[in-house]
Amino acid sequence: MSCNPDAGDNDNGYGSCPFLGSIYDADPVFRKDLDDALKSAGLTGLTGKQGSMNGPDSGLIPVDIGDEKWLLGSVCEQGNCGDHYLKILYIPSEHVVAGFYYNGGEEKMFGDAGDAEARILRRDVPDVAPVQQAPAVTTTPADGAPANTIWTFKDNGGKSLWQVCGAQNSSCTIIASTKYYVAVLNRKSATGCAFGDFYVAARDTASWRQYDTGTCSPDAYIRKGSISNGQYLSVDIGINGVLVKQFPIGYWSMQKEFSGKKRPSWSKVKEKNQQH
Repeated sequence: MSCNPDAGDNDNGYGSCPFLGSIYDADPVFRKDLDDALKSAGLTGLTGKQGSMNGPDSGLIPVDIGDEKWLLGSVCEQGNCGDHYLKILYIPSEHVVAGFYYNGGEEKMFGDAGDAEARILRRDVPDVAPVQQAPAVTTTPADGAPANTIWTFKDNGGKSLWQVCGAQNSSCTIIASTKYYVAVLNRKSATGCAFGDFYVAARDTASWRQYDTGTCSPDAYIRKGSISNGQYLSVDIGINGVLVKQFPIGYWSMQKEFSGKKRPSWSKVKEKNQQH
């Protein structure tokens, strides 16, 4: 199984890298390796023509994890990519599979997934620390925001999310979350927009900023979506089924993970995602 993401014939954004679904159908060795790994974890009914992973898939792209060279790919449920998907790492020469299954908040790691592999597979899922009683030395932010949460994050003007969202009487809802970014909708707009105000909080800088939603219609919707054949999580805003704005927070998060040639190309993503 050869793969060069920078090959000249790059219409699909993955060069010569095969798509996960295509190689599953065409290569019995890969199919057996993946199905055996899924079965050993008690995961059935996901793959194949009748499987629930019947939506967009990605190309199997090369990634280096430690001294190992893997191929990374993903596939999701049609129409539900943000909440139901499968990600895998594969070493063809060794028939080794490491995978991650996510279904509406429930997650399962399977195969030969060590800590380093798990971090790559789970990079779009935020780590949530268990709630513990705070030690006596912990100080509460001056505005009363819960400590060690995104609500303490501040914008360039020094205002916290807790303040703009109405503190205890919060008018904000978390729409989607990745390792590095959290999308938040405030139904009580500071400017009177009937749809509300949209913010993206950045975990690494403990900051947030407001983005233009492209609409103030009370009939507009906001929901999780995906771009680039389901590879990256997005937040979609639309009216009557027509997409108005799309925020690729999964892609932004991926950019934080890689650098150099391994950093995802936005031009390739746009080629495969004509809404942009």
